[in-house]
Amino acid sequence: MAALASRPTRPARRRSPGIAGYTNAALPLLAQARAVLAAAVTADRAAGATWDEIAVVLDVSPDTAARRYRS
Repeated sequence: MAALASRPTRPARRRSPGIAGYTNAALPLLAQARAVLAAAVTADRAAGATWDEIAVVLDVSPDTAARRYRS
């Protein structure tokens, strides 16, 4: 897969299912979504999208988008 976002992901902490079990279960999905988003940004950049265009979709400034996803 393409380069991941520069934002480090924390390892999922496994707790007992009774303590915030749904939240705990969602953590791996969040990590996967971040990886997919980073790959999508990389693909869009390779296809010619500008940081301005990507920033609009992400609802951040172009500088923030570039800082988070520049490889």
